[in-house]
Amino acid sequence: MSPHQTFTRIPMQVGSELRIRNTGEVNVSNPTVETAPSLEAADAVIDYRFDAETGEHVLRLVQPLAPRRSRR
Repeated sequence: MSPHQTFTRIPMQVGSELRIRNTGEVNVSNPTVETAPSLEAADAVIDYRFDAETGEHVLRLVQPLAPRRSRR
């Protein structure tokens, strides 16, 4: 797996549905919201890539919904 592979950035809002096909095709929908997904309005943002060689789907959380709490 090359570190230079690019990710697709996917903004998600509460209630969004994320569908990923075996081919790596991504579809995001939110039946309760009429606007297009936006990074500014996102509750969470994930990066996604599909490695066709291994058949692996890779998801990485970029921006979480909840603020982080310090771990002591």
